[in-house]
Amino acid sequence: MQDQNGGKSKIDRIRESAGIMTVGDDSDGAMVSMVTIDGRLFAIKEGAVYAISLADDIDPQRTREDIPNTVQKIFNVGSKSELVQRLLLTAAELFRKDRLQEHVNYEAALSVVLEIMRDVVAATEIFEEFEAALKQVRAKTLTAKQRGLSLPSVPGLPSQVKSFVQKMDHAIQSVFNLACVFYGEATLRKSGKWLDGLTNHLEASQDAKGEFLPFSKELADLGKLIRNVRHCIEHPKPKQQLRITDFSLNVNAQLVEPTIAVIHDTTPLDTAPIQEFMRFFLEQVVVGAEMLMVFLASHHIAPVGGFPVGVGEIPLTQRRLGVRYGYLINMGGQIARLG
Repeated sequence: MQDQNGGKSKIDRIRESAGIMTVGDDSDGAMVSMVTIDGRLFAIKEGAVYAISLADDIDPQRTREDIPNTVQKIFNVGSKSELVQRLLLTAAELFRKDRLQEHVNYEAALSVVLEIMRDVVAATEIFEEFEAALKQVRAKTLTAKQRGLSLPSVPGLPSQVKSFVQKMDHAIQSVFNLACVFYGEATLRKSGKWLDGLTNHLEASQDAKGEFLPFSKELADLGKLIRNVRHCIEHPKPKQQLRITDFSLNVNAQLVEPTIAVIHDTTPLDTAPIQEFMRFFLEQVVVGAEMLMVFLASHHIAPVGGFPVGVGEIPLTQRRLGVRYGYLINMGGQIARLG
């Protein structure tokens, strides 16, 4: 856009000039990394993650001079959180244009990991809220009065469990979507049902190397388990349901914390504390997403100057921001982090 004298217009000068933007505040800690995903810039601080939209993202035709750049917090956790380290920061380390084969849409992969993060963080918040409720009850002394005891409860417990399971199901669906970025959704769906398609595709191709194939089978089993638990909630039947129990008293006059059991023909789960149920699924989904990223990256490495490059655990002294996995190169018999 030019003015009548052939120079840049005022709006061009505004948009193209340098500027300062405040991202969050001191309570978020220091800024540690910036990641571009789908054309948007994400600022990762020690205690939060922010999405930054420039004025040109909002008004690409440059029609208004008063459109500001914007900053919006998307996660209340940042680089000090193990979730951010194992998901978003690991993805930023592994899914890079200069490290992956040309046909891989690395930004699409980053975008999917961002979706996994959204659901895992939301599920973690439900889990932490439930843990806080348990902690409050544990701090109290319960005393029977006139042979009666007022039992504690977690209001809305079934709804909490439902929301948690739905978040886990959304996350594992996104894990499948991540595999689709590398192998194509049509290819995987043609190979088998849902995550079994990844296993079958690997088995039928030369990508079935090392531990990837057995890992994919475990991932498919996890996906089936989570999906069946969701079916127990959304399509309950006599042989497909959840049994959720709030605080109760057993025959030994002991307070029993909330429990859950999964009634299902193929993937039953015995009665267990809800706290352990949630912790188990959170850890399994995070491990599944993290390790899938490792295997996908290791099977799609771009050649680097004729040097053998692999993906594995970064030596402790070379790790950054708590990221455990990255690209490695053998330098004179010493394994070193690449880049």
